[in-house]
Amino acid sequence: MRSRVRTTKVQLPRQRGRRGPSAHVIDLGRGAAPVVVVIPERPTLGRQLAYATGSALWRHRAAWAPTWGALGLFTAAGLLSVAAPAAGIVLTVPALLVPAGWALVRRWHPRSAVRRRARALRLPVLLTSAVALWTGAACLFGTINWPLFGLWAAATATGQAAWWRSRRTVPTVPLQP
Repeated sequence: MRSRVRTTKVQLPRQRGRRGPSAHVIDLGRGAAPVVVVIPERPTLGRQLAYATGSALWRHRAAWAPTWGALGLFTAAGLLSVAAPAAGIVLTVPALLVPAGWALVRRWHPRSAVRRRARALRLPVLLTSAVALWTGAACLFGTINWPLFGLWAAATATGQAAWWRSRRTVPTVPLQP
């Protein structure tokens, strides 16, 4: 007659956020030492894909910074267009007045150092004003409005390309030892 082998399932503690493997303790009886069988957990295909995607995005997070910023701006503008469309007016008025004040300072300020500094700040002032103007228009008309969405997509692609171009600058003259 065949004797029955008694087994006990043991759950091992979690290992760094993942489900741990399960283990079975087999009692052979008659004074024999119990045997522990560990069965590793096999991750699903979806879990493997999610892990690979997440690790790739984390590894290249600095290279995609303008795109993440643009997605955040798009989401914030979409939420503002639903919750408070009048916020568009609050954003568009300074977006129009700041470049006008900058142009006046650049042209008519009595001190030449201030005029030079204003000329040096041309690109940041215009970019900030364009972003505020787009955000205000998106709050008023909605982010899914196709001209605004096309403008956002073009600006995001241009900003990402300029970011990659500025980060990939390689010296053309070799270094001397």
